[in-house]
This record gives sequence, structure tokens and C-alpha cells, in this order.
Amino acid sequence: MNLITIIFVIVIILGASDLLTEPFPKLQKGIFHISFFLTFFLFTIKYYYGADIWNYVRHYENIPVLQEVIAHPDELMFEQGWNIFCSILKHAGVSFYWMTVIVSVIYFGVVYVFLSRIKRKQSFALMILVLIDFNLIFATYRQCLSVACFLLMVSCLQRKEYIIAFVLAIVSASMHKSGIFVVSLTLFYYAIRSRQMQPYVYQLLFFALLLVALLPIANISNAFVSALPIPDSYTSSLKHHLSLGKQIQTVWAVYALTILALAHYTQYRKSRLTTFAAVTIVALVLVVSFYQYYYLLTRLRSYFIVIVLVYVFKVIQDAEDEGIRIPYASLTKQIVCVGIIAYFVHFSVTFTRNANKLHNNVYKACTVFDLMGDVSKKDLQQRQLKLAYRYWKEDFMKDNSNKVLHD
Repeated sequence: MNLITIIFVIVIILGASDLLTEPFPKLQKGIFHISFFLTFFLFTIKYYYGADIWNYVRHYENIPVLQEVIAHPDELMFEQGWNIFCSILKHAGVSFYWMTVIVSVIYFGVVYVFLSRIKRKQSFALMILVLIDFNLIFATYRQCLSVACFLLMVSCLQRKEYIIAFVLAIVSASMHKSGIFVVSLTLFYYAIRSRQMQPYVYQLLFFALLLVALLPIANISNAFVSALPIPDSYTSSLKHHLSLGKQIQTVWAVYALTILALAHYTQYRKSRLTTFAAVTIVALVLVVSFYQYYYLLTRLRSYFIVIVLVYVFKVIQDAEDEGIRIPYASLTKQIVCVGIIAYFVHFSVTFTRNANKLHNNVYKACTVFDLMGDVSKKDLQQRQLKLAYRYWKEDFMKDNSNKVLHD
């Protein structure tokens, strides 16, 4: 059975329940805690699960002691922050599985703090996060930590705790290559931003999003990437993530609905450009800029989804609580909610169908409860590692029709 699909079904059902329980805020809170616990539990009990374990397990089992990691950072395959994190845990006697549990606890702990800022429809917000960012949560451990540190950095910026924010920025950037770009761009815009929120910004972003869906711009040359003043490892990673592109995507509707909802509400409710608003604008600019390069965008948007969710929900719910009269507010909200649920149902069906077509279905459930069966721990680990290895050899990007040809 597909573990990810099980999670999808649970969060969609509980997220959709928010549309029926809005008059009962206490009930919504209770459903959210159930939904959050089930999501955390199911993601955390995964055991040697997914394709990425092929690299992560080998790296973790062979990581040298901390002194050697610090002295010879170039000899290891991953970023230095992740190397230090793994070295400390490995040589403290923590197994690979319990390392993944620690990463999960850190990420979900940060997410819970942020989603708790939403007054209503928290289960709906959790549904969006899980469906959009499931790959980050279950597979990309080092970026998961990078995202968690980035979220805490933004929270510190909001509270004007700049020293702590700077430390978190360094940790985030040291955990994953993408963190360097995201942290730098966010801090730069945070420093130069205007204090007044301009509603027309969202209108411009929607127009730009419309253009990138109409124009076939997914074509960037290797020469341009190679000319960038960045290390070879970063160049290789960037080329890899720019290798897939697609002009027409169903997720465009989700991006468009989000921008339109913000444009509609902010033109009637004046507000200052808060920290969360500034980070949301950075996120939407990245969505527009890299929309067609969905493989790269999937990496970048992970840093912003939680903040965008909190900000969008806050804009809508604050306007409702303040009694601001916004034309067609209820209709707008209903269209957005129904459209998002419809997209996620379609996405779940498509994801499950594609997973079943794999020669090596790395999404098939494997949890700690499988250790209670007849298979030994070592045999189970080897089975999952072989499955991951064969996936990279036989399934990854094979026959992908969305490859971008580089000159």
C-alpha cells in the first residue's frame, strides 16, 4: 500500500471538513490536532523509506567523527551543516532511523508553531502544506532542516531578534545549497522593502504569472549556468534542477487563486508590509520566475509555503473579524477552497497512478511496524536500499517528456 497516498486521503478528508465546521471553532481545533498528529505519526514511522535513502544511509553510516568533518569538509558529499549534524548524532549512538525521527520532530514542531497562528481552517492549511510539500517532509532530510531554520529565522526577524536570525540564516544555508539563495534573497528584500503595502503588487504578479503560462520560456542554456560565479558542485546541481520544465501545469490554478485572493482582499484592507507579507512577496516572485521550471521551483517553494499559508489565512480572517465589507468575499473564498480541493484530489489520483507504474515503487509503505514481522532488521534495510538503488537506475526521469533541451 502507498504510504503517501494514505496520508493524502487523511489530510484531504480532514481538511475538507473545515468547510463544514466553520461555525464550530472548537471542533475545528480538535480536528486540526487529530489531523496534525496523524500526519506527524505517519510521516515519522516511515522506515528506510523512499529513493533518497540510497545516498543518505551510506553517508550517515560512514560519516567520520566531528573533528575530521570540520577538518576535511571537501571530502564529504553533502553540505557542512548536515555533515556536522549527522556526525554528532551518529557518534552519539543514534541510528539512521532515529536520526530521521529527530528531523521529523524538529520540522513538525516548527510547523505546528506557525500553523497555530491561524485562527480557523488549520486542517485546511495543513492539507495544502502536505500535498504541496510531501517530498520535503518524507525524503529530503537536510533541506527539511534548512527549511525549519529558515522559518525560525523569519520568526526572529518579525520579533526583531536580529542576532538569532543571523545565526539561523547561517545554519539554514549550511544545511542545503538552496538555503544560501533563499536566505540571501529574503534578507536582501527584507532590508530594502518599503513599509507600506501596495495592493497593485499582487495584480502585477498575477499578470506575470499569466504571461509565463502563455509563453514557452522554459529554455535556458548550459553556457549561462556555467558562467555563473558559483562552485562547480552548485553549477551541477543547478543544471540538474533546470533539466525539467513544462509550460502548462494544473498547479498554475493554485498559484493563480492564491494571488487573486490576496489581490482582492488587500485592495479593501490597507496594511503595512509586515515581515510575513514581505516574505510572501519574495515567494510569489520566485513562483512567477521559475513557474515553468517546476523541478527547481519545488525546491525553492518549500521554504515559503508555511509562511504564505499563515499570511494568506491571516489576511482573509482578519478582514472577516474586523467586519470589513469586501465585495464577493464569501464567493471568492468558496471558489478558492473548492478549486484547491479539486486540484489536490486530481493530484492524489495522478500521483498514485504514476507511483503504481514504477518498476520499483519506492512509495510502497515500509514502517517501523514491519520490524515486528518475519523479516529481520538487516534484511528489511537491505530490501529498501536495493529498491531505492533500482529506482534511480530504472525509474528516475526515464521517459520523462518534460526534459528541457540545453544548447
